[in-house]
Amino acid sequence: MSSQLARRFKVDVSTDGVTWLPFLGIQDLAPKENPTIVSTTDFDTNGFETVEKTVTAASLVAKIRHILNAGNTVSPGQELARVAGQYQFQTAARLYVRWYDRNNGPEAWQMYAIVDWTASKTAAADIEEVTVTFRGDGTVTAITNPVAAGNPAPVITAATPSGVGSGGIVRITGAYFTGTTAAQVKFGANAATAIDVISDSLIEAVLPTAAAGSAPITVATTAGTSAAFAYTRGA
Repeated sequence: MSSQLARRFKVDVSTDGVTWLPFLGIQDLAPKENPTIVSTTDFDTNGFETVEKTVTAASLVAKIRHILNAGNTVSPGQELARVAGQYQFQTAARLYVRWYDRNNGPEAWQMYAIVDWTASKTAAADIEEVTVTFRGDGTVTAITNPVAAGNPAPVITAATPSGVGSGGIVRITGAYFTGTTAAQVKFGANAATAIDVISDSLIEAVLPTAAAGSAPITVATTAGTSAAFAYTRGA
């Protein structure tokens, strides 16, 4: 499978089929249908074989670069796949996955899938090559290309460390953070004192002055506001 296909398609993953995270670092991508073909030949076909497709399945195989260094930010989408793809069973081993033409072409698909995570080529420091296989579990559905809807609202997946007080720094992990300003990152009703948007998936925010206790975090951009992420702050 050529790298051109990897560049053409975007891939997102989700635990619920509603909130999606980008699956980044793709070096190669291979969507595949795996049909079961059964012969329907009989005496009336004059010696020619006839066939029918009775069952079909799908798989999406992605080769990715996975950053191992703890000082770097691991893609939240990659992390969802890693957790589901290693030593899990039943629902914990499954994710929703969608792949679609980044140029807003007609090809856009979604399925529920069992995830397999296989690491290889681990000799290079801090980076390993991983083959992630999404094996379809049920129907593959044609969807409206998400590119047509424009940029999605931010998504928060983690905030660390917990219990940080006024003036301290919290690392907010998620997706679609590009373009965020300090006034758009809030702890409860209070905007962050300052932020550093390190990447589309990581913000470092300075906590504003406020009392200790519950301070749900939200991040906003022109595309919308994230769901509130539960956080308990210090004084």
